[in-house]
Order: sequence, then structure tokens, then C-alpha cells
Amino acid sequence: MTSLQVADDEAWRTALGVTPDVEAVSGDEYVRELVYPVTGGEAVHLTWDVTDNSVRVRHRRGGEIVTDLHRETATVLTVAGAGKTAEILLEYGSAGHLGRTRVRLAPEVLIEDTFLRS
Repeated sequence: MTSLQVADDEAWRTALGVTPDVEAVSGDEYVRELVYPVTGGEAVHLTWDVTDNSVRVRHRRGGEIVTDLHRETATVLTVAGAGKTAEILLEYGSAGHLGRTRVRLAPEVLIEDTFLRS
């Protein structure tokens, strides 16, 4: 069984200026969340569960959900860059399959998701 490897809190704080916390809705200490405000009324909400190896990315604009992406069998969740060049990177997969999601946060949110057979 593969476990989800997640960037530490300092990496999130350095790249995005925000720190993950325990998910407010569930209160489960193994479920973490991070909300990154992009611009007025727009945000990316990221949650992950290290016990279930799952990650969810929700992009909201003006109170509406633009994208709601949920991935099981996640293996890596990290952040790269800093400030306006920051992006969230996710890898997931199982035997014979590999997926990657890249969430660019600026100058506008762009979510790229690729799932391939290996």
C-alpha cells in the first residue's frame, strides 16, 4: 500500500503564504485543508486525507464551484514556486495507471489533469 507524501507546512507557507490546518468540516486530524485566495471572490480550496490517500481540489469563483476534482490513490502532493508563480502538484495512480494534476494559481487559475496507462 502506497502512502500519500505531502509537503510540510513550511513549504506551503513559503510558496503560498498560507498554512494547512485540520479540516473544519470533519474535525478529523488526518484530514487537512488549505484555502488559497486568488483574487476577489476567487479561491482554490485543497483538502487531503493521508489515511485514505485522497486529495480534493475545488476552484471557486464568485461563490460558485468552477472545478471540483477528487483523486483517490494519491501518492504525492506538493507545492512549487512562490507567490504569483506558485503551483500545486499532485500525482496519483495504481498498478498500470499514472495521473498528474497541476494547479497553477497565477496569473489565473489553470488546472491540468492527465491520466495515462503505463
